[in-house]
Amino acid sequence: MKQISNYPKVARDMFFAQLNWTFGFLGVMLVIHIIKIVLALIQGGDIDSFYNAMFVATNIYMLVIGIISIYFLPYYVEHGVTRKDYFKGTLLAFGGLAIIIPFITYMISFVERVILNAMTSISIREPDLNSVILEVDSDIVGDIVQAIILTPYVDPQSHWGLSIAIFSLNIFVYYLLGWLISTSFYRFSTVNGIVSIFIALVVLMLVDTLLRVSLDLPILNTLSGLNVLPLGVTLLVLLLLISLTLWSVRSVTKKVRIKM
Repeated sequence: MKQISNYPKVARDMFFAQLNWTFGFLGVMLVIHIIKIVLALIQGGDIDSFYNAMFVATNIYMLVIGIISIYFLPYYVEHGVTRKDYFKGTLLAFGGLAIIIPFITYMISFVERVILNAMTSISIREPDLNSVILEVDSDIVGDIVQAIILTPYVDPQSHWGLSIAIFSLNIFVYYLLGWLISTSFYRFSTVNGIVSIFIALVVLMLVDTLLRVSLDLPILNTLSGLNVLPLGVTLLVLLLLISLTLWSVRSVTKKVRIKM
């Protein structure tokens, strides 16, 4: 008898569970942003857009829930879900999140811009998040920090579709790397888990640089030599890196011993 696939249910359950967390995160970020608007009204001056604030903060948020995602595995296995279905369901769930978060953020930012332009004198700053890379003469540690905090950015006012796509890809990668780290700690020893953190940092820096090369953006000093790669090669290597990371997560979870 053919076994019933449970991954659609896993995807639905995990998507809505994590979407609830995301609405809470969005709510907190929106409250903070409204406070900044009120202060700008009182004190004068301008503010960053909600989109830019979320662009920076969402990376860490997705990394955290990516780390948490491994703890869904014991629950599903206990209820008869295969590790394969858990993997496929989780992939679909965070793929959905990576699409919906930038879209919601863009819509809120659009409404914000309309209201502020119509009803207040507050202007929205348009900082070039990529220019910071050029302003900092950093070493390897500094480049790692910049890669974590300042992912490749496209201004939504000039190319909204490309901006949302890059936003989605950035947070997809962060979730995936959090998932890789948590699965390594879950299955292996602490030492292997720490090694996975270093692997994740290498992948992150490579993805960051390849995206920057593809978009003709400023590049981190440490990997500036990759600037000579043609577009086709950068996109192929980028796809290969993401595919290998997914394969690694699948390999680790395939026969992992469940800790009840």
